[in-house]
Amino acid sequence: MSNPANWGTVPAMPADEDVEQRVFQRLPKTYPVEVIKLAFPMPTSGLQTFCCDISVGGVCVEAESAPFEKEESCQLKIQIPLLNKYAPGFFKVYENDADQYFTALGQVAWIRPAAGKFLIGFKFVNVHSDQEAALEKLIKRAFAQV
Repeated sequence: MSNPANWGTVPAMPADEDVEQRVFQRLPKTYPVEVIKLAFPMPTSGLQTFCCDISVGGVCVEAESAPFEKEESCQLKIQIPLLNKYAPGFFKVYENDADQYFTALGQVAWIRPAAGKFLIGFKFVNVHSDQEAALEKLIKRAFAQV
């Protein structure tokens, strides 16, 4: 049996925030995003910002401040031109290609300071299946063209 003194040191486990937890491929795009807190009474508008990247499982946005708490529920409205081109069913005949939105209920997964601003990660918790399918096809097509 070998001597434990000769085993060396065991590397430390990374902190939770250092562990890569992403399951879905992320598309680096800066789509306009509106984030509205789910509260009563429902606000008429929310944070207007842009996303850093998006996946079928969630979105990362950049903000001047961090107006949300971790695990807070929000409505996300992301303007994605040509999204409906990838949707099954009746969404394909949508009349205005430029004014198409991906809408989901999300939950704040994490908040991190970054270069004087904040990056906020949202996990999608409720998405219409047609929109989810369209987003997945859009992302796959974007990576297939690279």
